[in-house]
Amino acid sequence: MTLTVRLPTPLEKSLDAYCAANGLTKSHVVQECLANYLGQARIRQSAAAPEAAVSAAYAAFRRAGLIGCVNQASAGATRDVVHQRALQRLQRGGA
Repeated sequence: MTLTVRLPTPLEKSLDAYCAANGLTKSHVVQECLANYLGQARIRQSAAAPEAAVSAAYAAFRRAGLIGCVNQASAGATRDVVHQRALQRLQRGGA
């Protein structure tokens, strides 16, 4: 697909300088910028989505800080480890 975009002169000069300094084409830089922008927009939209799309248990675990709290590279997610981390979060006010 071909897309024509009008850029203000200062932005065009910045793009030219960036591409020259990094050996990249304008198309490549614009594609990467669009991908990053749209990816961030998708993240913002999903973060703003109501919790009704998930189960009540998942929503409660997320509010308690338990979703994503276990690093799989560290200690295993045994019941005791999860319990200990939940207590730590609650003591820090993460509930």
